[in-house]
Amino acid sequence: MEASLDRMLNVAFKVVPAVTALHYGSRATSQPRFYSGILTGLVAGSLTFGNLDPIFLSINMPLATTALYVLTYAAFLVGMCFGVLIPIILPGACLGTIVAVLLGMFFPSTLLPYMNVFSPALAAVGALMSIKFRSAMLLLASIFAVGGIVGSFLNANLFYCIISTSRSESFIPPSYNGKDYEYIIPVTSQLYLGLSWIICSLIALVVTAFRQGGLAPPSTASTAGTTTATRKSITEPPTYYQPPPASPNTYNMFDPADLPPRLAEYANMAYSACEDLGNFFGFQDASVRNQAEHVLILLSNNRRYMNSHILPPSVQPPSPIHALHAKVFSNYMKWCRAMGIHPNFAKMSSAVSAPPAVASRVVDLVLFFCIWGEACNIRHMPECLWFIYHKMMEEYILSEGYTQTRSLYAGHFVDNVVSPICDLVGKNMKSSKDHQDKRNYDD
Repeated sequence: MEASLDRMLNVAFKVVPAVTALHYGSRATSQPRFYSGILTGLVAGSLTFGNLDPIFLSINMPLATTALYVLTYAAFLVGMCFGVLIPIILPGACLGTIVAVLLGMFFPSTLLPYMNVFSPALAAVGALMSIKFRSAMLLLASIFAVGGIVGSFLNANLFYCIISTSRSESFIPPSYNGKDYEYIIPVTSQLYLGLSWIICSLIALVVTAFRQGGLAPPSTASTAGTTTATRKSITEPPTYYQPPPASPNTYNMFDPADLPPRLAEYANMAYSACEDLGNFFGFQDASVRNQAEHVLILLSNNRRYMNSHILPPSVQPPSPIHALHAKVFSNYMKWCRAMGIHPNFAKMSSAVSAPPAVASRVVDLVLFFCIWGEACNIRHMPECLWFIYHKMMEEYILSEGYTQTRSLYAGHFVDNVVSPICDLVGKNMKSSKDHQDKRNYDD
């Protein structure tokens, strides 16, 4: 009875992590930057462990084993940082490395020394392909990685075979102090271990296709449960009359090509953020131009806080951008505390050439004022306005690094966000129901 219980626990300790890896690994395209980091970290950690293991194993000291694990963990963290920072090419490089190791498991021993050339070559090809097909490369890399993880949990020999192949060596099943190691999949041949990796990857493929309703990677991050048909319907321009686009030289008060010095200081950042956010969320071109001027004027006005006659140098903000950001979003911070949620602010922006602390605040300000500029009477519903900003910034953060790949038609925000809310509030205001049965501005 005790032996049977031990065997059941042994099976559970292998199957449960494998199922967990399948569950979370099938969501790679929902958070591409995060999963790019995890994938790169796993590949970096595995390569580090594989190449350092023979060196530290020869020392035959407990401290050497500890050092090996510490260095492997450090390589994982470094790889994860690079994967998050460079999510465009590293998933493809990881896919090339994984495919090279998988193919190497089918190589005869005479060809394994060429893995040192074959693996970097495939990684370089994968990185180049990832520039154009980054979502597809991330999806494939995650499927193979999850397949390898699942197979390694079910049979530890697969992990050691992957490690041996990555360092151009033939696989030799390890011994466990003379004891028989129980495998869920009792396979020791290198060829059959490679086949088991492929089978586990096919299982991961099926699970991924089932969970996201197909294998077509989304072009941009979208909220869970949104169908392809719905996304298509809300991005199509309306059929009613659209005025002809204004001339690129059109402006409101100040010519962007000839701005006063105090406005020109932050012009490049403001206009770059306006262009990126306007395309990503579908704001109207004229409104975006107005809000660009609006933000520049506000920043110019907030330069007074940088004067020692207004504020002592010890309490002055680092820049007018910091001063304006703190003033505009003070009410948003109160709303977030009241709702018990974390505020959403831009982490970084590839569209704005500035230090991250400055560029992120410019993006926050531009997004809020673009929303405010087209919000119509929703401007008198501050909680609703902050809710819209919160959800839009959440989507923008999830799509960081891919924001320039989406371009919605000018007017998309008004048609699909502002108009439905105004219609709902207007309908309820005209309703003959009692106040408690209406959806009013404060609901």
